[in-house]
Amino acid sequence: MALIIPGVEVKVVKEVLAPQLAPSGVLGLVGIVENPAAGVGRAASWRSFIDGFGAASAFSLPEAAQALGNGVFELVICPVACNSTASVKLPAAVGNAAAFTLVARAPGPWGNAISVSIQSRQVPTGKKLDSGEDETRTVFDLTARYAGSDYKEVHRNLSADPADQIRNARDVLAAQSQLLRISEERDKLKAPKDSPDIKDSNAAAYALAGAGDADPDAYRQALAQLENEADVDMVLVSVQDTKDATRVGRIYADVISHCDRMSARSQGRIGFGEVPGASPAEIAAAADKLTGTLVSDRFVLVAPAGVVGAVAGTTGSLDYFQSPTFKRLSGLGEPVPALGVEAQQELLRKNVVPIVAQRGRGIIVIRGLTTDGDQISVRRVADHAVRGVKTIGELFIGRLNNEEGRGALKQKLVEFLVQMQKEGAIVPSTDGTDPAFKLNVYSSQQDFAQGIVRVDLAVRPVRAIDYIYATVLVQV
Repeated sequence: MALIIPGVEVKVVKEVLAPQLAPSGVLGLVGIVENPAAGVGRAASWRSFIDGFGAASAFSLPEAAQALGNGVFELVICPVACNSTASVKLPAAVGNAAAFTLVARAPGPWGNAISVSIQSRQVPTGKKLDSGEDETRTVFDLTARYAGSDYKEVHRNLSADPADQIRNARDVLAAQSQLLRISEERDKLKAPKDSPDIKDSNAAAYALAGAGDADPDAYRQALAQLENEADVDMVLVSVQDTKDATRVGRIYADVISHCDRMSARSQGRIGFGEVPGASPAEIAAAADKLTGTLVSDRFVLVAPAGVVGAVAGTTGSLDYFQSPTFKRLSGLGEPVPALGVEAQQELLRKNVVPIVAQRGRGIIVIRGLTTDGDQISVRRVADHAVRGVKTIGELFIGRLNNEEGRGALKQKLVEFLVQMQKEGAIVPSTDGTDPAFKLNVYSSQQDFAQGIVRVDLAVRPVRAIDYIYATVLVQV
């Protein structure tokens, strides 16, 4: 306002300050969990993951433990809707009726790998019968095993008596088991019959069965929930049933579409998937099917199955410009099946990332590349540059389109790019003639009339050393 009385008016103009970018290494994890009602949630530690989504999620979504164990910054969990749960009806010790039904705590075919042994016995109640003998009651021990692992649960002295407030089987499993629950109410239980393996070690225990995987549409709907999470820069869909490579390929194609769609919003992401197969030959056949259609600079295929969570976690733990090539994975046993040199070469020709155990190195990523053959780190550097330009550009929306405004925008962009160069993310050409980045900010007269400012930007991402060719001269 204009002064009437002589004096001084001071205006304070705040300098435009670019906000800090969200940390890289945020993994969007899509899969079946025990507590899907929690909706989309975040977990930066194992405890917060278990508390938020249930203990059985450790089995239905094993990639979570792998990713957290390998240093991913944060998980964004998107539950997949699935109503198919593994179960088994245990026969009663007396009569032809069922004693009760054991149900896996989380839906999905993972529950089909649970087996249960039941062993009953008589224990004294501490009271005497009229005959003077000790009064006894029936209790049973329940042992649950998860196939393919050493995990085992032993619950002793369980009772089917609804009056038992301490060891009622339904209450004990609900409070202590990570694998199982009983579907009937506590007053509907009967004492179960011993499992066949108790008397004959060659016989099979009771096995849970009947669970199927969620359909591809359910995975797609869960994946769509990640569109509202702007800081996610990696995506992994945990497919439980991988027997049908065509079905798996359809789900992974949805991941690529999601990543491309988010890239158009300047929120670039990289998807991860795995090649199923129980032998090198099966892996090679599945890789042929998958790589025929899943060619993208935003998708990474890993072999063998069961390690993709560790690869995503390791990638997320690195600086965005670092390559996962030859990086060590932790928290894994030796990959099964083991991939020989010929199998590794065949997979690399198809742009599939082999994971192998090497003496002296541990379990490592042989080469980190996308299914179009480029290095993973190159795409992550480009995505980081895009996110930075978008974040800075949004600060200038609504400001004046004049020389000062365009100059300030260019200055902030240069600051951001110089910082990337100092970090080592972008580099000049090897001969030094071409700079690490080129930038031009301008507005034509027509652009000016429409409120448009254009930014032309070129960056040269740093690349990792994948091969070294040496010449040794043997002198006389």
